[in-house]
Formats: sequence, structure tokens, C-alpha cells
Amino acid sequence: MTDMTQTIMLVEDDTDMAQLNARLLRRRGYSVLVANNATEARDIAADASPDLFILDIGLPDGNGLRLCEEFRERTDAPMMFLTGKTETRDKIAGLRTGGDYYLTKPYDRTEFIAVVESLLRRAERMREKMNGAAAITKGSLTLKLDERKAYVNGNDAGLTPKEFALLHLLIQNEDKEMKYDLLFETVWGTSMNNDSNALRQRISRIKKKIEEDRASDFSIINEHGKGYIFTTR
Repeated sequence: MTDMTQTIMLVEDDTDMAQLNARLLRRRGYSVLVANNATEARDIAADASPDLFILDIGLPDGNGLRLCEEFRERTDAPMMFLTGKTETRDKIAGLRTGGDYYLTKPYDRTEFIAVVESLLRRAERMREKMNGAAAITKGSLTLKLDERKAYVNGNDAGLTPKEFALLHLLIQNEDKEMKYDLLFETVWGTSMNNDSNALRQRISRIKKKIEEDRASDFSIINEHGKGYIFTTR
């Protein structure tokens, strides 16, 4: 049985499917919060801290992609899309908005549970790694791992969870070239599929937020067509 402290938020407008999936998850020991529309999802998320989000894209009062973006700004919990939208462009959009996995309907229940368990295990491993040290300081840049925040000269840079995870990974591999696909697969937990736009956009935001262009003691270098390097000087 799974630790009951693990909470999954299920956002699904098909009430029969929502009830079925909630039963599947509860039988495995998870606590499940169910929302049938975007408004309910926002209300529930405001008072809870789910360990995993399972989001439909088409909702009666909104869009699961937008919900993913909103939730991703304040949590690094894995986001899984479970949707009938099967086009490649929809899958790419889901990953770019912060999703970690994209499963299409109809789906195999065994695969559904396997993906849930895999995402939760990966999130737990990342938390354990993050808690291995209290802080990392590189010149004027400090990562406080317990807070999952980056500070430049003592000021909070305002990184999102995904941005923090990327910066942390680069710093952990200081002066080493980190290939685009390795960075993406490590942080997003899925293949980049030869589309590096989402990664480039995130790195660009990180550099802007930590004021890398005005920093004199650290830099994120883009080895064009290859990867990124974090270095101090």
C-alpha cells in the first residue's frame, strides 16, 4: 500500500471517469481530491498541497493547460495530463506548460497506475537529493535548497519550481556541458523529442531573473546546438 500522506488531485469533467480513477487510486492507498471543473480545481488547490496533479485539458469552464501553468508557478509536484486530445501539438503544448507526462484516452488502467507511481517516485527522489544540503553558494548567487529559492545578493530571484530545478542541476554540474536532452529529461521526466524551445525559454527566464547579464561572478553559457554550462569566474 502507498503512504496515505500522498495526495493526488484529479481534475476531470467526466464524473464517471473521475469516480473510476479515484477508486483505482484510493485502492492503492492514495488520498484523492476530485474537481470536475477549473473553478473547483483552483479552490481545492488553494487549500491543499497535492503530491501529484492529474489534469484533463478540455474542461467546461477552462483549460487544463492553463491550470497546469498556474499550478506550476507555485509547486514542483508532478503534473500528468490525462486527455482525449491525441495530436502531437497538444502533447507538446502540455509539456511546454509544465506537464511531466501526457497519457491519452482511451488508456490502459495498468499503465495509468504505473505512470502515477513512477512520477511520485521520481518526485520523492528529487526531494531527497534537494534535502541533502542546506544551501549552495556560487559568488553572489545562493540556492537555499530547503526553500527551493535562489537569491542574488540576498534578494529572492523569484524562480518557479522548474526554473529552480534547472538552475540547481546546472550548478551541481558546474563547468560541465549539460546536453539539452539530458537537462530536459532530468527535470521534465520525459523525452525532449528534438524540440528544445521549452528548455530555451526556461533558461532565458532564469538568466533574466538572476540578472546573469549583469553578474560578474557567474554565468550560464549556451554551447549552441549542444547544451548549457554554469560557470563561476
